[in-house]
Amino acid sequence: MSRLRARAVLVVAIVLVAARCGGRKSEPAPSAAAPAARPAARAATAVPAKPAPFVYPPPVKGHFADVNTGTFDLVDGIAYTAPGKAGTVVYATSKAIASPLLAGSPCPMTQARALTVLRAAGWAEVTLDARGKSRYFGSGMAFGGSSRQEGSGWSVRSGRVADGRATGSVVHEHGGFSFDLPVFTPGVDEVSEGERVHNNRLSASADKPAEAAVRAAYGAVREAVGRKDWTALLKALGFGEKQVEGIRGLAGIDGDLAAYADRFLDPGAISEFSTSAGAAYVGSEGTNSNDKKFVNFYHFVPCADRLVLVQISVNPQ
Repeated sequence: MSRLRARAVLVVAIVLVAARCGGRKSEPAPSAAAPAARPAARAATAVPAKPAPFVYPPPVKGHFADVNTGTFDLVDGIAYTAPGKAGTVVYATSKAIASPLLAGSPCPMTQARALTVLRAAGWAEVTLDARGKSRYFGSGMAFGGSSRQEGSGWSVRSGRVADGRATGSVVHEHGGFSFDLPVFTPGVDEVSEGERVHNNRLSASADKPAEAAVRAAYGAVREAVGRKDWTALLKALGFGEKQVEGIRGLAGIDGDLAAYADRFLDPGAISEFSTSAGAAYVGSEGTNSNDKKFVNFYHFVPCADRLVLVQISVNPQ
């Protein structure tokens, strides 16, 4: 092929390539393309923000070990005026119960007991008289054993109620605890956990809860549990907005809430109902998440205008 002809072929090739490219819009390199929508960004809107940690100096310090009750440290608690001003109840717990947020509650003991069950915590209790002494020592573990002693085996040292605070220490043959707590004033009569163990009753209130209200309270708790909506669960248990926010910020609370939820059975229908002065319970048969059969009882007591779940009796079959 002559040089002249070769040049002509080359020019034709260049013209053809230019013609083909001229009708197509230029495309950016892959690295310059607009980023795709991020699934993580969309998912983030569906996930509630992690609650801020709720931390406060432990108002109770101690340890208790009993073969019948359990072994646990004591880190939190409340003090409140007993019904009829018959002393000052000091109630200590093995897990934080957001005690500063129970101030001003019409029923701080009821809420403290509800949180003790929710957290599967241990507890110890005395009631200080005018001399700073107590006629009994109560102790127990949620979903475990409990006891009440009168007489020897324990003592209160430097017990004092003054200037709105209860202070002192309890020395027991199986341990003990020191406490420095503000004294709350309930708006209703409340039975302490130690009194409940001794007298086998749940509340001092003379009102008998209405069956419809009890069924509704149980249904609200169970519905929140089914959705694993912990905020809704705490509200169904009777806690206000600020209390819920603080409780959700307690260390280890998510694991406690998940374990608590597993104590509600499938299918969860009410198979038994009973009510008496100041207390009510519903029974339910079914299985837990491990397909283990149970017949459980859920005990409610009134707190102002609501019903609070303060005890769950778990009965494996």
